[in-house]
Amino acid sequence: MKKYVILLLFISSCNLSDRKEESGKDDKKVEKKVLSGIDSMRIREYVEKSFQSPMHSLEHQQYLDSALTIMPESAWLWQQKAMPLYKTRKYQLGEPFLEKAVEYDPEKYLDYSGFINCIFSKDYIKSISEFMRAKKEFGDGYVMDHTYNFYIGLDYLQLNKFSKAKEFLLLSKEQQFKDFPNDPPQEACHYLDWYYLGIADFELGNYKDAITSLEMSLKVYENFAEALYFKGRSMTKLGNEEGAEWEKKAFEYGDNTINEDNVIYEIYPYQLFHKLNESERPK
Repeated sequence: MKKYVILLLFISSCNLSDRKEESGKDDKKVEKKVLSGIDSMRIREYVEKSFQSPMHSLEHQQYLDSALTIMPESAWLWQQKAMPLYKTRKYQLGEPFLEKAVEYDPEKYLDYSGFINCIFSKDYIKSISEFMRAKKEFGDGYVMDHTYNFYIGLDYLQLNKFSKAKEFLLLSKEQQFKDFPNDPPQEACHYLDWYYLGIADFELGNYKDAITSLEMSLKVYENFAEALYFKGRSMTKLGNEEGAEWEKKAFEYGDNTINEDNVIYEIYPYQLFHKLNESERPK
């Protein structure tokens, strides 16, 4: 039902958004084609048929292609072509379509592309560039439940630039404290922010600080396996023999892993407990 609501909103907005005339104040703006009623109906028909086809099918792509022949400047249609390809790890096929979505509507899709390049295609340098551009042009914001600074922090973690990762994760934490001033610290800042801040400190050898952040994560996500594991590792690094018990506990709660929506498609940075991990495979 949700996808048809989105479809109706998209179709109803086509003519309204496309009636904007070229402005003399901005030479970069291009006058968009005003759709006729017949063209609007044809686009609606093609999009409905694309939704009726399996998302990962060739038919789904072909119907979207037909809609794009009528309305090639639709960022939403380009994004709809890109998304299933990324979810099937066909990153190079999806990339030009996502770039088209950003080209036609950067305010809506630039941060989304930064997220995709961070979590899906693992192009961390490009992700950083896109988020920095989004911050500059549109200000700090959120995409897929997290701040831009959060994803930049993950990008730097994956590039082994741990000090830079911590810098942006701290910015993310402060941003959330400002945005949610009435929530307790462990809830104002997302549990994954606390987790990855702990990871950054762990990698930097700041084991006491790592434990503090990991414990904040565990206050919200009790028995979060990865947080338990790195807390144990940090304790062991500090010479605390009880660290081994925390590591053992992590494996006992291995099902309590990162629970982001997209974890069904991708393994997240520093996600230890997943099906590709030999320790998690059926014996």
